[in-house]
Amino acid sequence: MNHSEEADNPVPKTISNLVVHILDTHVDHLQDTVTKLEMELESVELDLDKGSFALKKQMLDDRRFPKMHLNLQRLLQVIAHGEQVLPRVKEKCSLRGWFACEDINALEEYIGSLRRLKENVGFIANRVTAIQAGLDSWQAEQINKKLYYISFLSIVFLPLSIITGVFGMNVGGVPWTGQDDPALKDGFQNVILICLMMLFLVLLCFLLPWAYTSLASWRRRVAMRRSWSINRKSFLRRTIGMNHRGGYLRL
Repeated sequence: MNHSEEADNPVPKTISNLVVHILDTHVDHLQDTVTKLEMELESVELDLDKGSFALKKQMLDDRRFPKMHLNLQRLLQVIAHGEQVLPRVKEKCSLRGWFACEDINALEEYIGSLRRLKENVGFIANRVTAIQAGLDSWQAEQINKKLYYISFLSIVFLPLSIITGVFGMNVGGVPWTGQDDPALKDGFQNVILICLMMLFLVLLCFLLPWAYTSLASWRRRVAMRRSWSINRKSFLRRTIGMNHRGGYLRL
């Protein structure tokens, strides 16, 4: 039994058959790689549709989609290079008399296959980019939730911190602490006064830009009203003068 006749890729007998066999192997390998990436991406999409928190976190930690996108870019570069080289190979081989016509047609089919593979890889890259964008938005949402919880805890514990800070001051005159020494009773009032002054300075730092913006906008409105009033008076003066001169303006 001749195994070469039953094989899918028979043994090449001429140089043109050898060239076609090499290119066919290359294109088949690219198609297998693209098919494997499509199957992997579909399985990942099915897993993501289930909404598993641990799976999404693991994918973000492993940087799975950036690595897949990098592999797709490399594969796209290989396909684009083959798409540029194969037409030149076909052109050179068609000028040779020893290159068979059916092999030239096979080269044309390989060029079309590479173009279709390029489109498929571009579509897969867009899908990977969309999935990565979805994971990034999900991660941002999780971070916002954690920040919300932290802000809520800060709001809860801030009054408690203020109360403990006030009653933990080592000064005299703190109420409900038994510090009734007349020589020390003004210490608490002085500390509260300093705190109020600092609070006023902080509020002033926040209010100054707003006050400056409001003042600038008010001055612009006043200037516009004044300009409009002057223009209106000038227009009325010219109109009245025109009526007295018989309806004509002096040039």
